[in-house]
Amino acid sequence: MKIINSKQIKEWDQLTIKHQNISSWDLMERAVLKLTENIVNDIPSKAPIIIFCGKGNNGGDGLGVARELEKLGYKTLIYILKSENYSEDNLKNQQLLSSNELHFFNLNEELQLPENSVIIDAIFGIGINQPLDDDWNSIFKQIEKSNPTQIISIDLPSGFIADLSMQKYFPCCKSNKTYTFQVPKLGLLFPENQIYTDEFILLDIGLEQNVSNEFETDYYFIQKNDVQKFLKKPSKFSHKGTFGHTLIIGGSLGKIGSIVLTAKVALKTGSGLVTTYTPQCGLNILQTNLIESMSLVDDSEKQIEHFPEIKIYQGVAVGMGMGQHPTTEANFINWIKNKKQPLVIDADALNCLAKQKDCFTLIPQDSVLTPHPKELQRLIGEWENDFEKLEKVKKLAVFHQLTFIIKGFYTAVITSDGKAYFNSTGNWGMATAGSGDTLSGIIASLIGQGYNSSEASILGVYLHGLAGDFAVKKIHPHSLIASNISDFISEAYFYLDSNF
Repeated sequence: MKIINSKQIKEWDQLTIKHQNISSWDLMERAVLKLTENIVNDIPSKAPIIIFCGKGNNGGDGLGVARELEKLGYKTLIYILKSENYSEDNLKNQQLLSSNELHFFNLNEELQLPENSVIIDAIFGIGINQPLDDDWNSIFKQIEKSNPTQIISIDLPSGFIADLSMQKYFPCCKSNKTYTFQVPKLGLLFPENQIYTDEFILLDIGLEQNVSNEFETDYYFIQKNDVQKFLKKPSKFSHKGTFGHTLIIGGSLGKIGSIVLTAKVALKTGSGLVTTYTPQCGLNILQTNLIESMSLVDDSEKQIEHFPEIKIYQGVAVGMGMGQHPTTEANFINWIKNKKQPLVIDADALNCLAKQKDCFTLIPQDSVLTPHPKELQRLIGEWENDFEKLEKVKKLAVFHQLTFIIKGFYTAVITSDGKAYFNSTGNWGMATAGSGDTLSGIIASLIGQGYNSSEASILGVYLHGLAGDFAVKKIHPHSLIASNISDFISEAYFYLDSNF
């Protein structure tokens, strides 16, 4: 699914109206009905409903929702911004509500808001491209101080700028839930913006799909149909050689568990063969806990000191639990700079690379880097905001022909052609030790099965999150551990095989 900017979304609306031979009012009514259908599930019994509406079509959506809620027997209190310049569809909705009292408000006005209400924020949507005046802080603070049970925003929290970095001093309504139309808005996917809404939910309002190809973008939201397009279908004559041989390099004294996790999930993801390379202290642990894998050991007892030849393997992951012993680090750097074969590079391998000048020149092209935020910071330096972070990574990915995986709630895969794919699966229970090790094992396994680096990364993060989502249907997120992710990879594959 494409992620497009606010200007393109407005154009999409107009093209839909033209191609489907409908009016802007018809399109608004679609949005209103879809919003109402969802919002009724958010309203506790007998809770007061307060709807704040702006002067444009976002306000028109709010007025339309008020109209539909009253048809269903809900009582609403409507505040609408006083203006001499309402949109045509906004005015039409006002006229349809004329039998009900509309409360027109000005900025800095003291409002009488009942406590424990459900507040629907329909003041501003994607139409704003610069910060609101500071006067709006008074309205937003009154909303927050009224102690609502829930704040629901329509399309975007009012004051939120989707395509630019939000500064903390920008006036903005902070919501519990945002119903956004058709496609995600880029800013909603960034960790720094989580303070503005706890979650967003996509609502399909039937914008014309045949014209969506006209919009150019570097940003995408990964969904089921996206990964199904390149999911390989094995032949009945396939054998273990068909599914690749994956090598997992890492581990050190006290950190062999990370290799167990990585190797286990590589097998669960479909590798025909998996071999681990660890210090000698890992041999008994791996042979006992993972009988389906093969083991190679270093000469050293406690840490890796000599790295193996990798030409016979189709997928290779390195770094999990490896540690940063001086000998390990020095020999790893000497080893990697002579490699041409793509690698999945994680954890301490990334930390060792981060200490090297021009570290990206050492990495084989088409490799996949899987840093968490701190590891990424060590690699690329500081950033002022998530927009800048994304741009820095995109430039590095293109220049060095690498794939980066920026881990987080909406994990982003940045490919060597400068495109960014945000993942739609996963949950907060996956923020647990070893979860990253499982992701590296999945991606290495997929590369071993013949997927290219971009495909393996996009499919890998989707499978990883999907397995976690299936896990929390049976395990509370607080109790989720990394090995549970491996246990539900099969469920994730069944889901991708289905057409539902």
